[in-house]
Amino acid sequence: MDHTTFHGGASLQFTRDDVARITVSVLTKVLDELHVLQSVEGIAVHPAGDAVFLVDVVMRDLTTRITWGVSITIPPAKEETDERD
Repeated sequence: MDHTTFHGGASLQFTRDDVARITVSVLTKVLDELHVLQSVEGIAVHPAGDAVFLVDVVMRDLTTRITWGVSITIPPAKEETDERD
């Protein structure tokens, strides 16, 4: 993933694995807080253009064992889109 700067600090570079781990961690915490009986079964991170990523997540309902998918698009950082204009 491209460099991203937070609050004027140093630039960070995320790999696909980093994005996958962060997404699973956040989704798991949100589902736990909401007391939703779902688990993250799988995740894939795909490049979807210039500094854009598509994250596909497979979820499983723990009560019915039914699986379903969620797709998340991560757009480029605002600084990157501003530079293109």
